[in-house]
Amino acid sequence: MKIAIIGGTGLLGSNLIKLFSNFDVKAFSRSFSNNLDDKYNNIIKFDNIFDELAFYFDSWNPDIIINTIAIVNLEQCENNYQSANNINTKIAVELAKISEKYKSYFIHISTDHYFNDEYKLHTEDMKVTLLNNYAKTKYNAENEIVNYINNFLIVRTNIIGFRGGDRKSFFEWLLASLKYQDKIDLYTDFFTSPISVKELGIILITCYNKKLVGIYNIASKEVIDKYTFGIKVAKRFAFKINNIKESTLADNQGNLKRALTLGLDVSKIEKELQIDMPTIDETIENLYIEYKEIK
Repeated sequence: MKIAIIGGTGLLGSNLIKLFSNFDVKAFSRSFSNNLDDKYNNIIKFDNIFDELAFYFDSWNPDIIINTIAIVNLEQCENNYQSANNINTKIAVELAKISEKYKSYFIHISTDHYFNDEYKLHTEDMKVTLLNNYAKTKYNAENEIVNYINNFLIVRTNIIGFRGGDRKSFFEWLLASLKYQDKIDLYTDFFTSPISVKELGIILITCYNKKLVGIYNIASKEVIDKYTFGIKVAKRFAFKINNIKESTLADNQGNLKRALTLGLDVSKIEKELQIDMPTIDETIENLYIEYKEIK
């Protein structure tokens, strides 16, 4: 099976390359990175991504194209809507078009930043709340993609894991802070349903094999706030919890509006694939096993 990862140096892309190394997998990125083996990486400019990828796909036609690129920094999106729109929306649309041309299964990684209400868990058909440019551009991509391809999977998720390289992921920052006993503030009012990047990758292949089409929440089956998550991680990894302090995002976000209740209901994917999505404790355990393997 041939798999093209668009954006191979980020948290998700770099992990998918490693996870799919038994397949014929290629990454397409703007630059090389020390968290991704150069032999998998193909450098493109992203200026005309359709033609740039067609250069490769004419002779190497992928079965799956996975879009992992995005500007996820909320402040960056607010400061430059055009850039956010180009990366988060327009490139996603171009990838849908090229997936249709080569009859590839298109997997678009979306977001969970759509909800700010009294509900803990949100299904795929619940009303969204778009509070910032990041959410707007990601949601626009979801709406546009369906106009250009029939064989697609839009994934709403919240990933967590080990990126490696110079830039730390949230989880790597959390572990380093706990290890060195730094004082950290974690939010009690910011709720997510995190899933490990490895677990997500395995499920994506299952979705392809089952020929799922549409929008799916792929996340842990529970919702948790960042503070409680940090406490659970500290205890499982045998770190002290003394320096973890409670904080609230509502009091610290300034002028930037953020969605706070991002929990995802995974009933739909569980029913379609006949599987149980991981609990929070199982997600942390998977990350602990991965941590030991890395060490």
